[in-house]
Amino acid sequence: MNYNNIKIEPILKYYLAYGFNHSLQEMADTVKITKKTLFNRYISKENLELCVVDFWQIKSNERMAQRMEYANNAVEKLMMFLFELQYCKNKESYLFQKSKEIFLDKFERNSPHILQLEEIFNMGIEEELFHFDSYPKVFAYFFLYNTLFLLLSDNIIYTEFISFLFDPILTENGKLVFKDIDIEHVFKKR
Repeated sequence: MNYNNIKIEPILKYYLAYGFNHSLQEMADTVKITKKTLFNRYISKENLELCVVDFWQIKSNERMAQRMEYANNAVEKLMMFLFELQYCKNKESYLFQKSKEIFLDKFERNSPHILQLEEIFNMGIEEELFHFDSYPKVFAYFFLYNTLFLLLSDNIIYTEFISFLFDPILTENGKLVFKDIDIEHVFKKR
């Protein structure tokens, strides 16, 4: 979906700072527009929240893509994906939580995170770093669901968890690349 950044970014910033447990009037007053304008643009509070979460996911995926530009292979890209989710959980917690609720409630088939994971997994297959017993998209759901579940109870992703996620899909070449990454350094508490 395309968004008018000038109109939606102040609302995104409001939700980042204050969360979702406020009235539309409180938000309208803070972002200096009328409640009527919010309803004219978004029809309902629920639709506004869905649009903001979708916009936030698009922005988060853009950050992920920028980080991944410096990755040498699919294993490193997957690490950056996990790091970005951890960052979102710790620094953008209100939107992370709302995104998780939407994801788990609706389990959307074409969420940006699933599509991005599927792309990384397919790259890993081409690089002979990953192999799958099922379709990469199926594993993408498993991967994302387990990561979101972990981040609900903790603010960091532990080494053991990363190994749990990676072990089933790494080829011998993938295991060598994985072994070369200093996971503790990448995921240290920030």
